[in-house]
Amino acid sequence: MKKPVILHIAINLNGGPGRVHFSTLKFSKTTASSFSHEFIILDEKHIQPKSLELFSEYSDCLHIGKNETFIKKKMDEADIIQIDWWNHPLIYNLLINFTLPPSRIILCSHVNGLSRPNIITKSLVDFSDIFIATTKATKKHPLFQSEVNIKHHKKLRYATFPIDFERFGSMQPKNHEGFNVGYVGTFDYSKMHRNFLSMSAAINVPKIKFIICDQSNDKGKIKMEAKKYDAGKFQFMGFVENIKSILEVLDVFGYPLNANHFGAGEQVITEAMYAGLPVVAFSNPPEQEIIYHNETGILVKDEKNYAEAIKALYLNPNERKRIGMNAHRHVMEKLNPLKLFQEFETIYKELMESDKRSRTFNTLIKKSDVSRNNLGAHLFVESLGHKGAEFLQSLECGREKSNNDINKIVKEVEIGMKTVTKGSIFQYLYFFPNDTFLNFWSNLISKVDD
Repeated sequence: MKKPVILHIAINLNGGPGRVHFSTLKFSKTTASSFSHEFIILDEKHIQPKSLELFSEYSDCLHIGKNETFIKKKMDEADIIQIDWWNHPLIYNLLINFTLPPSRIILCSHVNGLSRPNIITKSLVDFSDIFIATTKATKKHPLFQSEVNIKHHKKLRYATFPIDFERFGSMQPKNHEGFNVGYVGTFDYSKMHRNFLSMSAAINVPKIKFIICDQSNDKGKIKMEAKKYDAGKFQFMGFVENIKSILEVLDVFGYPLNANHFGAGEQVITEAMYAGLPVVAFSNPPEQEIIYHNETGILVKDEKNYAEAIKALYLNPNERKRIGMNAHRHVMEKLNPLKLFQEFETIYKELMESDKRSRTFNTLIKKSDVSRNNLGAHLFVESLGHKGAEFLQSLECGREKSNNDINKIVKEVEIGMKTVTKGSIFQYLYFFPNDTFLNFWSNLISKVDD
């Protein structure tokens, strides 16, 4: 009997999201799965060759670089459409400018959605039949406070993306010189703590070394900053495909992120826990949902506590072992891939009981006001919803009439709005290079030093 089809709308196959997509396809081929999965990939230009190689056995489930007619046909045939969401110009272009056939829609957030530019908007939730949050931190969003927004809260479901245990096999700590603290993931200040380097360098431990495996968009600048500290203290590895080889030579996994970071399930934390490493992280909402303080990891409140926690683990190997073993046991017992995928399937089965319906995305700006020269700015403003007032005002005033008060606010936007990717102004500008307003805003921001 043919399984119902979940059609995913996804950006690409790279990084953490790519691993999630791979695990989903891998699971869907098993007899335990009640659904089959296919993926429409929107950004074919940025798919890394290694990612395509990873997905080679599932190529029949991937639809890359397809035209509108093909996509609409696939959408019409699908039983459920799942939009794997974070703020990206191609996602918003599809949501706003693509006419979907009658459908059942799940919007699955790969970010916590609490801070710009990756903010969950009312229009996003309204557009979906079910909204899946991959961290319970998302419940802090005002849209999901049930006393105020009952209809939105009723759409909210929680699910956790599993890690692929088979990717790692058995983890065996390797002998190494010194004391190694690892960091894996996005290494720029849109996510990590702005004082990562200085707080790390302040840890008074003999032969301590920070091994950094990153997908940084600004690593040249950060590497320059790192030269202020002792040579060899920070070891930049770049992107590492076989992350197991890194985890096996670490003593601690140090993961200090800024308070407004966009992360959700933070699979790198789970992977480190699976490896039996004690994780030291800041007590931000997403991390609080993953780590039980002093049981499966350590949560700290400030830079001083971060340095103290890592030094304490250095001085107490038995405590490192205790927390690491607890972490591994927790992952094995609570985050079993079969169990987690079945949580998703429960949500799919629930939605299958509803009929397909037509819908349109509720926009802030009338389509008649959108021209070829400001489409990107329009999409960017829509992506910020009620949190993008200064950009909406600037757009409505017109570049020539834009006043100094609005321009000043734009100039002083937070760092998350100024990175190269992650839903920033500059990412929208990359996809819409001739947009007059995006160029205007990016020029304002570029005149201000970080």
